[in-house]
Amino acid sequence: MIEVDNILHGWIGFWLKKNYRNICNYLDQQLERHGITNSQLGVLIMLWEKEGLTQKEMVRVLGIQPASMTFLLRGLENKGLIIRKQDAADSRINRIFLTEKGFELKDPCLDIVEKGERVLRTGFSQEEVAMMRMWMKKLDANFSPVAVIRNEDQAEGK
Repeated sequence: MIEVDNILHGWIGFWLKKNYRNICNYLDQQLERHGITNSQLGVLIMLWEKEGLTQKEMVRVLGIQPASMTFLLRGLENKGLIIRKQDAADSRINRIFLTEKGFELKDPCLDIVEKGERVLRTGFSQEEVAMMRMWMKKLDANFSPVAVIRNEDQAEGK
């Protein structure tokens, strides 16, 4: 077995990335029988909560690049899970809607997510889970454009 440098194991980013991969791999394996990926699942979950969102709205919430969203939507459209409709008030805007086939995936896919969440929470109290969620939100906030500049200045003692 390869010995890994302790420097790597000391980085929070290493553990976040490792666990992100674990979650993605788990979800991709479980979702494969439904013909979707964990990335596509994020779009579907948003549409299960609220249909008629724009691509721009979904990009903002999911935190991905517009080109990546275009790719995800094209894949879901090709699978017959979503359709795009022109906005009634602004013809430049397309709104995204689920097809019946897209709606049918909701329960089995959310069951997979719930099982994954139970795996993630194994060994943690409810308080620890709440604290972890709070820390994840703080980490996310640390990377907002304004916060990054402020945090870099603080780290450099400015």
